[in-house]
Amino acid sequence: MTTPPSHRLLLLAIVLLGIGLYTLDLYLPLGIGNGVLYGGLVVLSLAFPDRTTPILVASTCSVLALSDVFLGVTFANVPFWMGLSNRLFSLTAIWFPVIYAFQRRKIEEALRSAHDELEVRVGERTRELALVNQALVEEIGERMETERFLRESESSLKESQEKLQHSREELRALAGQLLTAQEGERRRIARDLHDDVNQRLAMLAMDLRRIEKGEAGDLAAIEGLVRSITRRLTTVSDDVRQMAYRFHPSILDDLGLVKAVRRLVDDFSASTKTEVVYVHHDAVSPVPTELATCVYRIAQEGLNNVARHAQATEVEVELICDEEVITLSIRDNGVGFDSQQASQGLGRLGLLSMKERVRLVRGTLTVSTAPGRGTHLEVCVPLPGGAHV
Repeated sequence: MTTPPSHRLLLLAIVLLGIGLYTLDLYLPLGIGNGVLYGGLVVLSLAFPDRTTPILVASTCSVLALSDVFLGVTFANVPFWMGLSNRLFSLTAIWFPVIYAFQRRKIEEALRSAHDELEVRVGERTRELALVNQALVEEIGERMETERFLRESESSLKESQEKLQHSREELRALAGQLLTAQEGERRRIARDLHDDVNQRLAMLAMDLRRIEKGEAGDLAAIEGLVRSITRRLTTVSDDVRQMAYRFHPSILDDLGLVKAVRRLVDDFSASTKTEVVYVHHDAVSPVPTELATCVYRIAQEGLNNVARHAQATEVEVELICDEEVITLSIRDNGVGFDSQQASQGLGRLGLLSMKERVRLVRGTLTVSTAPGRGTHLEVCVPLPGGAHV
């Protein structure tokens, strides 16, 4: 390690002072004062940071002090032992600064080591406390997140329970209204069969008995009566077929969903004098009967709702059948209604029945409407093997 210039100058000064003190000691009988002067050189050497330099200086000063006993000036009236004792005693002044300085350095090093160790311990403890604090912060955050999740779960559960309760109420209302509608339909069918079909069949039977008994008159009258009976039988047959069509349209089995809806659209347009645009795309594979019936009934109910409530002048019906899903869309430019009522199905048996039909085939039904802005009904029904919608 390179010695700094200041240390080199100090070492040179110690050497020169040592030479001067030694020369002075050789010619002047200073006694114990020589040791004190040499002690000054030792004190100067303590400015060096190492331990070697002070020891070398103290050792050199000790040798010089003791050598003066034999090489210095002697006096006849001063015993030799007294001069030697003074020199030995002066060694205390030479070595005391070294011993004191080394002890002080040792104590300082011990204090510094203790301070460093304390800082290390404080640092470790601080890190431990920081880790504990971080763990507490994370735990508090996790607990807050858990509490928030529990609150959200509780809110979601409550909302689900409310929706379930609302669905149950809707189903009860739907079941009640369906039973009422079913009984009404049965009464209407019974009334039609009894008051209309049965009466007409009875009249036909009476005419046939007249022919059987020969009460119909001459041959021309009989031929006219037979033609009348044939015409009325055809009318009764058409009425019975129309009645059966309302329960299950045979056109679904004969021609398929797209053409059945086309027939429905044509009948609607003819009966309501409303312009209807029908857009369709037939499926490559046959549509299962259950799904075709569901979509057909929804189209039927949707057009009935338009006829009864919408007051529309234009209606657009779109039926798209691909390999995964059947999409039915009915859009009108009518008066519309409150969308909240549409979502809740308040007072609308048709919407409730359509929602239930779609739910049974795992489909979706969307009603977009507002007062004065028309209504858009869209139904998506997944096909077997297709993506769930």
